[in-house]
Amino acid sequence: MRVLMICRDNIGDTLLTTPLISALAREGRYQVDVLTNNYAAPVLQRNPDIRQLFCYTKLHHRDAGQGRLACLLQRLKLMLTLKKQRYDVVILAKSRWDQHGMKWVKQLRPARVIALGETPHPLITDLLPPASGSPSHICETLFSLARPFQLGATAPGKLTLLPDAERVASLRHTWAPDPAVPVYALQISARKPSQQWDAAKFAALAEKIAGHHACQIMLLWSPGSRDNPRHPGDDEKAQEIMARCAHLPVRAVATHTLPELIAAMSLCQGLVSSDGGAMHIGAALGLPVVALFGDSDPACWHPWQVKHQVLQPATRDVSALSSDEVYDAFRRLLTH
Repeated sequence: MRVLMICRDNIGDTLLTTPLISALAREGRYQVDVLTNNYAAPVLQRNPDIRQLFCYTKLHHRDAGQGRLACLLQRLKLMLTLKKQRYDVVILAKSRWDQHGMKWVKQLRPARVIALGETPHPLITDLLPPASGSPSHICETLFSLARPFQLGATAPGKLTLLPDAERVASLRHTWAPDPAVPVYALQISARKPSQQWDAAKFAALAEKIAGHHACQIMLLWSPGSRDNPRHPGDDEKAQEIMARCAHLPVRAVATHTLPELIAAMSLCQGLVSSDGGAMHIGAALGLPVVALFGDSDPACWHPWQVKHQVLQPATRDVSALSSDEVYDAFRRLLTH
């Protein structure tokens, strides 16, 4: 049976679909293809459970110099390719289906469409209601889309993420980390203001970690200037932290692409990060994670199936957290 899974969300949401993809593919009765956007696609590349990975470009993600018309023509060509696949089932991999996903379904017209939500649609043959009661982790919510398939697996397993071996080898050669001591990553970027921890506190945390543990520290961030209108980054914040940490074993690793970030994290043995795509990348790579949560719900978004410590202040703004609190969580992570 040919199955197309449509994953239109961001990096973290896309990674959280991988246990569902694995369960379907490893059942042996289904060929699983995935349609995703080019922004999140790198977290699904080299996934052994995906037969074919198809990517489209969202208009606000298009490259500089790429016009709207060229982007839309590329999408039309992709739609024709997908139609030729003649899928038996389309799964809308989202906690609630939306009209954007249905645009693809209307063109493909498969015999069966599986989606989560409460509002019916004439093309959705299997509308599954969201779980009632206490909040479920998004990974569990997405895995519930497997119910109509009656799979042997009844709960989601670990996330799947395979780094690019050549990039990993190149970074290891360039940086030459000491194999005798662990590498801990501090990922300093966060999209939501409520989840942005300031540079001085990250520097103080690095001081505490290096002062109590033989280690190397890798500084990671979203590249670009903070005033970039399309993709604001944290170059200035990284520079400030490095200036404060010149006496410490801290290495700034500029990752200009998502595959580079994945490769860099794969060299680490622990991660401190705010909730977001980078946090889920760390979890998918099996890293123990200290997760800083602002106004998102840890019950729904905590690092999946890895050792973790979640910190969320009563203000629901990570700026209220001290470096001592975060270091204490880091120390607990290493000792438990």
